[in-house]
Amino acid sequence: MYKKVISIILVIVLVFTGGYFTAKMLVPDSSQVSNEPRYSTKPVTRGDIKQGVNITGQLNGNWGGSISVPKPEGLTDASGASVSVKYKVEELFVDANQMIKKGDNLVRLSAENLGDILEDLTKSIEEKQSSISEKTIALGKIINKDITDVSQVNPNEGIVITAPIRGRVSELSIKEGDILESANLGTIVDDSVVKIPFKVNQHEFESLKVGEEVQMQIYRVVKGATESENKEVPLFNGFITGKITALNENAVPSTDMIYYVHNGMIEAPNPGLVQPGMKALLYKQENGTPLYSLNFTSTVSSYLNEKRVQYTGNMNNATVIVTDVLVSENEFVEEGQTLIRIAGNDVTEVIQKEIDEIKKIREEIDLLYKKIDKVSELTTKMMVTAPADGMVSYLNYKVGDEIDTQNADQWSLQLMDMYNTSEMYIYTTVSDLDVLYIRQDAPVVVTVDALPGETFDGVVSNFDQWTDREGKTVYNVQIKVEGREGLRPGMNTNCFVDSGESLDTLLVPIEAVFEENGKQKVEVLTEAKEIEIVEIEVGLMNDMFVEVLGGLEEGQLVVTGSTKDLMPSQSVPENDSILPINQ
Repeated sequence: MYKKVISIILVIVLVFTGGYFTAKMLVPDSSQVSNEPRYSTKPVTRGDIKQGVNITGQLNGNWGGSISVPKPEGLTDASGASVSVKYKVEELFVDANQMIKKGDNLVRLSAENLGDILEDLTKSIEEKQSSISEKTIALGKIINKDITDVSQVNPNEGIVITAPIRGRVSELSIKEGDILESANLGTIVDDSVVKIPFKVNQHEFESLKVGEEVQMQIYRVVKGATESENKEVPLFNGFITGKITALNENAVPSTDMIYYVHNGMIEAPNPGLVQPGMKALLYKQENGTPLYSLNFTSTVSSYLNEKRVQYTGNMNNATVIVTDVLVSENEFVEEGQTLIRIAGNDVTEVIQKEIDEIKKIREEIDLLYKKIDKVSELTTKMMVTAPADGMVSYLNYKVGDEIDTQNADQWSLQLMDMYNTSEMYIYTTVSDLDVLYIRQDAPVVVTVDALPGETFDGVVSNFDQWTDREGKTVYNVQIKVEGREGLRPGMNTNCFVDSGESLDTLLVPIEAVFEENGKQKVEVLTEAKEIEIVEIEVGLMNDMFVEVLGGLEEGQLVVTGSTKDLMPSQSVPENDSILPINQ
């Protein structure tokens, strides 16, 4: 026990002894302490100063709008009834909160009923085009002209009936002023060639062939007082030459059923007097010389080309009166030559009505094609892409979901919303002191905790104030940040709001400036080591320097601290010891 007490006493003595000598070494005695005031000074320098305030806040995305399914605005079927589109989400390429670039694929849709709509529209077009073809043909019959389009028709020209072939007019059955009641108006015959059917027995058949020429004598009938007195006399002296154009290899019974014959056809140039009904005696010939006559006498049946002049147009019960007949019977006409004109208000109205109906159908077809264009445009939009750079905020549908546009509200058509990250915002508050440094459109330098070393440009887009429930004034600041790769809503930011800068100006440390009687002043240490209080004009200031606009010159020493600022029990040693001593 005694030994423990002795040990404790020794430890206490050693501690006090060591502390005493340490204090003697660090603290000078009164003889070493100066009684004169000592000053800390800094020279007035020239440099640049930037004034502003540092604030913090969180990035917020700028709403970039909704991305919806393609809207089938004004889409109707062939009948004009409004139709809806039934979309199905086939594939999603993004998730919520995912960054996207303009043009990126977002959603792939399908719409099976678009194919049905296209088929319906196409079928309707085909039906209307067929109707136009039928009506164009009917209009051509009305005006008695082959046409392919209504642009070829002038209603004021009325109906023009022309010669179907080159030849002679015969059996003209209409005259000016007649009401058109019959389809047959006359006949045009090309009497330059006559056709003569013939028949031969088996023996004669074997000596003839198609393409072979034969000689013919033509007989006309000279009428007597009675039919029995009629005589057949040659039409002219000599023969005409014809050519066998057809000869049937199959024998058929003759009209009296006594033997078999072969039927054929001969065509021969008409010297000008040969007419249907005249008899023809046929001769086998050689080098243009008749050898012997054939067993059967033939009859001229017709001319080679004979066409009726007809009008087959449907005038819808309108009264049609012939206005001009431009030829007479037995007159020779050329193919296409105008024979008869039919005009008048009734005719014009009928023709114009037909034209208008065709044009109306064409307009309906044009409208159907526009509908097809709309449907085709929708089919190209099944891949929905990003309209701009940004970030997906949420998805409204998942794969397999169906979207029917019929009676759907705006919300139901939205696939997703997005933030426009090319423009982002910081919403924060500042103190009543810092608000003095905030001004509209002030530039802001933004740094982001998650992206060290990078800076982003911003601007004060708005600031205002309001009073909370406790009566405190709150100053709101909105900063618009220019978006860039890497920025996302929710990131923490540090912002320096630049409220101004001054270049190559006089600067003093902020601790040298004090206010007295509402005026800014500094203490200047003169060359005589005396202190002079000088009033100054200040400009910009920040947390380190104050801009001096007047009152000081470069190089002057301003006081930033002195021994007068020490407590009464403290002093500064003559040798500038870092520790003051107690008096």
